[in-house]
Amino acid sequence: MTVFRLTLLVCAGMASLPVFAADAAQDSARSYHDAAISTARAKLVTAATAARSGGNAKAMGSYTGSGSPFANEYRAYPPSCAAWPLPDASSGSPVSKRMALYSRDAGGNAVTPETVTVTIWRVPCSSSGRKSTDNPPGPPYNTDGLGNAMTFMRIDRDYPANEGRTDKFPTFPLLNIKQGNITIDQDASAVRAAPEPNTFVTDGPYDSPILVSTTYVLENYNFGADYNHYYSYAFDLVVNPFIQNQPATTFSLGDYTGSGLAAMPLDGYVAAQYYNSARNEGLLIQMGEGYDPANPYRRQVIFDLLTEDLNGAPFWLVGSAAFDNTFPTSLSVPITYLVNGNTTQPWGSATVVLRNCNQLDVTFAPKSGLAAPVPSFSGKVTYSRIFAANGLMCE
Repeated sequence: MTVFRLTLLVCAGMASLPVFAADAAQDSARSYHDAAISTARAKLVTAATAARSGGNAKAMGSYTGSGSPFANEYRAYPPSCAAWPLPDASSGSPVSKRMALYSRDAGGNAVTPETVTVTIWRVPCSSSGRKSTDNPPGPPYNTDGLGNAMTFMRIDRDYPANEGRTDKFPTFPLLNIKQGNITIDQDASAVRAAPEPNTFVTDGPYDSPILVSTTYVLENYNFGADYNHYYSYAFDLVVNPFIQNQPATTFSLGDYTGSGLAAMPLDGYVAAQYYNSARNEGLLIQMGEGYDPANPYRRQVIFDLLTEDLNGAPFWLVGSAAFDNTFPTSLSVPITYLVNGNTTQPWGSATVVLRNCNQLDVTFAPKSGLAAPVPSFSGKVTYSRIFAANGLMCE
């Protein structure tokens, strides 16, 4: 008999108790959650020990590094999909339900359950266009190569009556998923809800205080394929506050049918080397931070295109442009060309759009009167990404 079924028996046996004396059920639910997650975390510890010490258990290991960026093998979304902070408003086609959550006072005592609004929605992400079954394989969360979406859950306390109250507050419910062969009586049904995206282990601990309205992203526990959930495909999310005589609330979402983002935001994930074989051109795009205390979110794109002049000799077009991080998907960059002495002369402009993670569109607009052998060409040219930067895998 699974821990979850034991939990159900405990809950059923409490029917004669007062409605607020639900701590025993809460403790059983917490035990179920902890057992499921502990199984996963034990796998992580075992894997880390084997990787760092050759499988020999030690009281203290020999690994002194703090870690280096790499893509989460069990990621639920493209790493380039989103970053902190998460949205505080739903969009698209949200599903909202009112439900009561188990609640406590500042001393930890059970109080009248507080009714909140729980909303589930998706936002479009990019798609590499590759399937997880391709060779080489595409991302682990996409079996059809179509558009991806990130799935959010928001818990809203009533405003202004309850928002920010600390004398009494709801606590985080138990989350389980039903998808494919996964049912809620399995450890693998555990859902990791994190307040920031693309994390590895952070979650919203069961029965932890919810003091203010908060958005969470539904993630996977990164401890093996058994815990992989495909949030862009149909699933049921079961939200269980474990309040006596109150059933869990189920949110049902169908397959995501969107095509993903029409264009990617211009951020660090655009940085890469690109090429156009038909034009025999290589393009290097870099994305820097301004380090300007007065404009802490300012970024700067650096553009270096190696092309040919009218005589077939190598020719550099270069440029840079600063912009504030207002999530632009298009940017016009003033372009110059290199001459003797490594000085530059104005050439025109290039408008950069990251159409998807693998293709960069550049629309050229040269100035008139460029003297030979300076090349003059206009219109849109598409460049293909050669590889992704370490720790900034764009998908």
